[in-house]
Amino acid sequence: MKPNPPYLATIVIAVVLMVIGLSLEGSLISIAALNNVVVDALGAVGIKAGQELARLMIVASPMLLIIGSLVPGI
Repeated sequence: MKPNPPYLATIVIAVVLMVIGLSLEGSLISIAALNNVVVDALGAVGIKAGQELARLMIVASPMLLIIGSLVPGI
């Protein structure tokens, strides 16, 4: 199986997930304005933004890039 480069949209989504996850987790970086926007947006949908969600986003980011390079069209 030959890996393909992921689409630019996949890369952008992965970077956004990583930045939001790291900011919400707060051990490396913390962007207060971003945290407030994310918590308010997720709260409106009914999702509680916490450490678990932050760590899930941090793990999902590289997984998205791996899937994007192995599955054509993502």
